[in-house]
Parts: sequence; structure tokens; C-alpha cells
Amino acid sequence: FGMDPPPGRIGRTRHLSIAEEESENYLDNFYNQRDKRRVSFVQRGAMNQAEFDEKFDYSKPHQENEVKRQAKKFAGRFCIPFSSCFAFKLFIFDLIPILKWLPEYNWKSDLTKDIIGGITVGVMQIPQGIAYALLARQPAINGLYASLFPPLIYMFFGTSRHSSLGTFAVVSLMTGMSVEKLTKPPEGDAAWNSTDIIDYPTPTEVSCAIAFTMGLIFLITGILRLQILTTYLSDQLIAGFTVGAAIHVLVSQLKTIFGIRGLKRYSGVGYLFRQLYDLVLAIGQVNYVSVGISATSIMILICGKFLNPIFMKKIKYNIPIPFELLVVILSTIFVYVTGVNTTKAVQVVNEIPSGIPEVSLPRFSLIPQVFADAGGIAFVSAAMWLSFSKTLAKSEEYQLDSGQEFFALAVSSMGSSFIPTVPISCSLSRTMVAYNAGVTTQLSILFSSSLVFLVVFFLGSLLETLPMAALSAIICVALWGMLEKFKTLPELYRNSKIDLTIWIFTFVATIVLDVTLGLIVSVGFALLTTIFREQFPKWHILAMVKGTYDFRDCERYGQAVYFKGICVFRFDSPLLYYNVERFKSSAHKAYLDWQKSHEFYVLSEERNTIWQSRIDEIDEDNLTPTTMNTQAPDIISRHFVIDCSAFTVIDLMGVNALKEVFSDMRKRRILVYFANAKAPVREMFARCNFYKKVPKENFYPTMRDATSIARQRQMELGFKDTEYVPDKDNIVDILSSHPY
Repeated sequence: FGMDPPPGRIGRTRHLSIAEEESENYLDNFYNQRDKRRVSFVQRGAMNQAEFDEKFDYSKPHQENEVKRQAKKFAGRFCIPFSSCFAFKLFIFDLIPILKWLPEYNWKSDLTKDIIGGITVGVMQIPQGIAYALLARQPAINGLYASLFPPLIYMFFGTSRHSSLGTFAVVSLMTGMSVEKLTKPPEGDAAWNSTDIIDYPTPTEVSCAIAFTMGLIFLITGILRLQILTTYLSDQLIAGFTVGAAIHVLVSQLKTIFGIRGLKRYSGVGYLFRQLYDLVLAIGQVNYVSVGISATSIMILICGKFLNPIFMKKIKYNIPIPFELLVVILSTIFVYVTGVNTTKAVQVVNEIPSGIPEVSLPRFSLIPQVFADAGGIAFVSAAMWLSFSKTLAKSEEYQLDSGQEFFALAVSSMGSSFIPTVPISCSLSRTMVAYNAGVTTQLSILFSSSLVFLVVFFLGSLLETLPMAALSAIICVALWGMLEKFKTLPELYRNSKIDLTIWIFTFVATIVLDVTLGLIVSVGFALLTTIFREQFPKWHILAMVKGTYDFRDCERYGQAVYFKGICVFRFDSPLLYYNVERFKSSAHKAYLDWQKSHEFYVLSEERNTIWQSRIDEIDEDNLTPTTMNTQAPDIISRHFVIDCSAFTVIDLMGVNALKEVFSDMRKRRILVYFANAKAPVREMFARCNFYKKVPKENFYPTMRDATSIARQRQMELGFKDTEYVPDKDNIVDILSSHPY
């Protein structure tokens, strides 16, 4: 490069400071070797991969067995904390993060923000806790317990400063479905049987069993560091699933909004449509007082959505008016004053016990029955929690520990399962309210829980006449934000039709199938689209960008030029068993397209020989040739370069496919070159004895090396080296029409 040579190969036993000093000296020489401000470079000569590796001292790095490495890493997490007192102290501080951030808490600047934000969230938690408990087929008090105790536990162990733990509509819906499958139908239900002697669990027992099982799943996931599994839920999949689940929630609340009782419970594939059918048949049983309460509540809540931004703009602070709490208070007073719960049979919450909740062990015998449902709920809950929490953490520039988050969720979920509760998750609406209200630390949880504590221990009896219709209205309006995700579909259509397909498929599968089954099928479909994209990737013929050594897709760059007799082919995918046939057919199509272009021919004597032989055939047989014999007997002047840069991974079938392409091209008297092959791929070739079939000299470190060697060989055969061939002939037209 026209400068001092780089430092010698760094030995493995040298001290790091020596290596750093040599590197620093080398960089100083690189930039300060001359007084000229601009450094000149001398291009190295073309060479194959073997020569390149030898010249620049390539060696395979020492790699420990992956199983042993992961086993040591796993064991180290449990052994290192006990190696010294200081290490144990760090372990405890990492395990209980409140010990780190509370002593550093800025009481002067952050306390006011946390108090205001915490109270604002607490005001939302009260009506949502009651409403989502009923959605989960639980007593109302269970939702308040879930809004009180799990967040307090999370405050000690969690690392997210803004996420609001508690009840969530989708999780409550999935819990309610599991409860309906395992518990005895309520009296008045079409499936109720007074002579049934089966020992059915209670709804609370099922809910606590789900919460405990979710905690176990979170704990195992955190210990084994399996949080990567949540990445299989893409943003589009989650969006389609939540909208589909919102439709389930909406339909489940219609009977309460209309005050209809005694409908049969369904579960399984297509249950939503059967439920809607029964609802239509029972339309004559509508309770108009319930409809009036629901309609009034919905109008108040919708008005609140429009008025709150105006109100917050006026006061210049992000504290919304708690319209949900306002609906709860007004509807409770209305029913208490009018007594419509007895005269018009309006459903109400009834007794909400006050005081300390009863502590008991979960019903462990239910774990096998709820494990599948709990796994689906945990999967959804964790994916939404991490994606949202990471976004806020990145926005506020603080570190979120995914492994610690799973441990915090595990402790919170398992700890709350010993009291009547509802499975917990992150509420997006409450989290955004907390974020906009200026919450700075987890201490805000203390103030939101204090408000819920007042209701649970002192004010619960005042809510006994709270109408169920008002709670259903709160749930339905809360779905507004989820249903607004339909607005993203046009943008998805413009940006990525595959992501749009995933969104729509997940939405339809969630509605048509059960919620849990729909999620499983949708994850499988999303993974299948990834396989299809790699199974049927695009391929390109490359050309050199004029005036550079860069090779790019010739159909995208007008200033791309070709070398006669040289075809550069790229297959845009790892080479694995499911796309090797596609690779071989693509290489063949590239050869046929190349054959039709003028760049296929190089030597005049070869070209004349071909055409003369065909003319003689026409004269003798008086026939029009349909194909040309492109094989010259003594001259190999055509070169096929395969760009291996996209081969990040290759398997045995991929190796065999390369052997086949190499053999087929050589039968056509075409030299084959492999360029830009990554080191792990070349090591795979060595293990598979690939170099016995394909000489190692056919591999080149860059495209420039491969094409330069090819042109040198052409000149050795008598071809006059022309600089560039700007005329692309009809190759671009051919490429634009061939199927990808």
C-alpha cells in the first residue's frame, strides 16, 4: 500500500500492551509516513485464495467446543458469585436492582414526577383491574390484587423504569378461555348440569395455577437465557394477533353490554362464530337498561379520548382526566340510587371483600392441564413486555437486562399465585400514560399501588353496585388503540407485502381458530415465509461499475460494464438443502442468458469456427439451427465466476450442488471461479474434501482477483484485452424478463 508493512503476526503469548503499541505505531506510520495530506495506495496484484492466505498469514482461530463453551458459561453464572465476597455482593445487587438505584435516587428532582405519574397510573389500574378480572372470568377483587401485589414485587427485581405491570386485556381473555374449559358452567348456562359430580376447580384456582405455571416458564427461560425465543414473534405477528384477540374480547363483551344471560359457552376452532350466532338468536332477551348504561359509558369514554389531549394542552402537563374512573363512580351511584340491579335485573359486581387476601398454595394438580395455555400466555406476555420495555429503555438511554426481566416476571407471577389473582403482563396504555406523565424510576409503582391499596382495604364495599355493563364499555373502548392498527395496513402494503401477509394471516387465524392455536399456527406461518424467501431467492448477473472495482447488479446500474467471455453470477441466499435445486437451476438460467449475449464470445477464431460449422450444417441439411454448438475443441476462453458472498451458511447438499455446477460448466468447457467465500464456508469445504473435486486454486478472495485472473488467461490465449465493453447488448432485456 505504499507504506511501512503492518506489524508481524501477533503471537498468542505476547502481552496485550505490546500488541497495542505495535498497532499504534503502525497507524501512526500509516497516516504520517509523508508530509502529503493524501495517502497514495498501491494496488496489490491479483492472486487466488491460497496465495492470499499464505501472503497474509491466515490461520484458523482456536475454537472451543460449542457445547463445552456454553456449559462453562452456564456454570460460571452460578459459580462466579461465590468466588469472592465482592463477586457475591455484585450478584446480589444484580439480582435485586433496587439496592443499586434506590441509594442513587434523586429525591429532589424525581420524587414529584414519580408521585404524579404513579397516582395517574393507579387511577387507571382500579377500573381496568376490575374490568379485566371479569374478562378473565374472575371475581373483581382478583383484578385489584393483581394490580397491587405483583407490581410491588416487580419494583424490587425489575429493571424497566416505565412498564406498568398488572392486568392486560389479551392475557385476561386467554385466561378466561382456559377458565371456561376447566371450570363448571355457571348456573343458568345452557351447559349447566345440577347432577354433575365432577370435582371442578374454581375459576380462582385455575387462574392461580396459570400464574404459577407462567412463573415457572419465566424462571426457566431466564436461567437458560432462552429469551431469544420471543424474537420469533415479529412486530407484524404481534400486531395481527392483538387485533384478532381484540375482536375476541369485543365479542365476549357483547352479551354483557346487551344484558343477555344464559348463553352456552363454546371453545375450540370457530367458537367465535357460534357465539355470535347464539347472540343473534337471543337478541329478544336484551336488557335495555344495560344497553343504556353501556351506551352512556361508551359515549363518556369516547368524549374523554378527544377531550384529554385538549385538557393536557391547556394545563401543559401530561396528566389525563381519569374518565374510566369517572364512569365507574357515576354508574355505581346510578345503580345504587335507582336499584335497577333488583328491579331490572342489571348485572352488578356484587360483593368486593375488603382486607388482607387469603393466602393458599396454588392447586398444583392443575399445572399439566393449564401448561399449554400458560405457555401461550407467557410467550405473548414476554414478547410484548420485552419489545415495549426495550423501546422505552432505548429512548431514555438506560440499560434493560432481559434475563433479569424474566426473573422479575417469574418472581412476580409465582409470588402472586399464592393469593387470588389474575395472570399479569405489561399494559401498553398504562405504560404510555406513565411515560408521558414523566415517570423516572420504579418508585412510581409504590404510589400507584398505594391508591389500589386504599380501594382493596377500605373502599371495596362502595363498588358493590358497579354495573357489569359499564365495565364492558371500559373494556371495549380500551380496545380502540388495538383496532387502530388497521391503519398501518396501507403502509405495510407499500413497504413489505410479506409482512402484510403475516399480519393478515395472523389476524384471520386468531379469529377463525382459537386464540392460543391461532398464535401457534401464525408463528409457524411466519417461520415458513422465512424459509420460502431463502428457498426461492433472487439471483443476479453482476457487472463492474464503470471506473471502479465494484461489481453490482447489472439491471440496476446504467454505468455497469462487462468483460467479454466472463459471467459473474450471484445467488442471494445461504446454500442449504431446501434451495440447492433452485441454485442449480438459477446457475443454468444464468448460463443460458449469458449464452444469448455477445459477451459470451471472446476469440475471433473460436467464434468463426462455431459459425462456420453451423453454416456447413445448414448447407448440407438445408435446416435452420435452433441452438448453437458453443464448445470449441481446443480453446477454453469463457469464465463463470460465482460470487459466494451470500453463502453465510452451507450444508452438505449445498457443497454437492457446487460440485455439480462446477462439473456441468467444465463439460461446456467453461472455467469456474469462486470468489468472496467466507472463512467458515471454506473450512466446511475442507472438511467435506471439496478441494479434491474442485482445486483450491479456483477460489479467490475478491471479485477483482477472480476477474483479473480470468482476463489474464484470456490474453494468454491470444485475446486482445479491451478495457471495458460499455455495450450491454440485450442481456439486460433478457434479465428483466426471466422469472426470479
